[in-house]
Amino acid sequence: MPRRIRQRKLKKKLRAVRTRKPRVKRRRGLRVSRSGKIPNWGKRAYAAGCYAVSTNGNTHLPIANQHKAVNQYWHEWYSSIQQLPWHVYHSAANQFIKGYGQQSQSGQHLNKWVLLPTNKTVSVIITAMNEKDTIPSILEQLHRLPLHEIIFVLNGSTDESFEMIRNQSWATIVHYHEPLGHDVGRAIGAKLSESEILVFLDGDFPINAEHLVPFIASVEQGMDIALNNITDYLGKFSDRDKVTTIKEFVNMSLQKEELGANSLTAIPHAMSRKAAQEIGYSNLAVPPKAQVIAMNKGMKIGTPTQVDVISQNKIRQRNVGTNNIVSEMIIGDHLEAMKEAMDRNGSRLLYQDHIRNRLEA
Repeated sequence: MPRRIRQRKLKKKLRAVRTRKPRVKRRRGLRVSRSGKIPNWGKRAYAAGCYAVSTNGNTHLPIANQHKAVNQYWHEWYSSIQQLPWHVYHSAANQFIKGYGQQSQSGQHLNKWVLLPTNKTVSVIITAMNEKDTIPSILEQLHRLPLHEIIFVLNGSTDESFEMIRNQSWATIVHYHEPLGHDVGRAIGAKLSESEILVFLDGDFPINAEHLVPFIASVEQGMDIALNNITDYLGKFSDRDKVTTIKEFVNMSLQKEELGANSLTAIPHAMSRKAAQEIGYSNLAVPPKAQVIAMNKGMKIGTPTQVDVISQNKIRQRNVGTNNIVSEMIIGDHLEAMKEAMDRNGSRLLYQDHIRNRLEA
């Protein structure tokens, strides 16, 4: 073949390689080109945010309603792509908000917004007793979310908690002058709520809005109950206390070893309204009992993420030392849960006796 023809064919091949679209493969749940580059989701999300304003508007709405409207546009766009890792998700959501804000000229208040990968209504239920020092920071984080409801159940509070919530938020407040019990407020808040997804918190300390998103997303994707995975914060098995041991024992007794020591006792957690209804709102007052009922009903229970609530837990007189009031109460709740399990499944629970012959001769 003449040299000139070979050179011409070689140039043609090189031109085809340069103009060829890169083949796409997947790595760790992301779309990655042959060169190994991850698509810039920030740029795509920014453009989608700008487009949402140009096609929908709604910039005249009050801030809370505007937040919900932006979340609806975000959900529509996010539903069209594959699920992103959470650090990429929040970065893309921030760029979506930035694009929306610059196109709509809505102001700086948009910068703190957090978007949810759902168009379902979401309630956050908080039980509190004399928590005036933490309520402002709790409200600050909750106001960053496009929530349908915020429900505070105050029981036995004698400080300014009621006034602070009323003056600093649009939350529904249920105020009992007498203490109701440790988790009774959860049952009351769930019963009063109208939302499709319920998130439960305590008034002891704030949790960043971003950390609540995986719980909500898991329920959106079909999980009935999303627990906080605190396993990594519990240390070695030999160092664990009685409370941790009985939590794990209850899960193992119902052949849910994968849940470890994770329990509805720990916040944050989320559940669907359907799950709350099937469990029975009153049973939510005893979280481990509610968890046992959910297990027996075959509900889907998982641990989508972990939030360190161990180190943030407030040191109080009633939760310090061995055999303190709180630990004894939690152990009692789990014993009540075991009673519920045995009533439903028999004394051997889900374990068959393959050794002894108990039939009468």
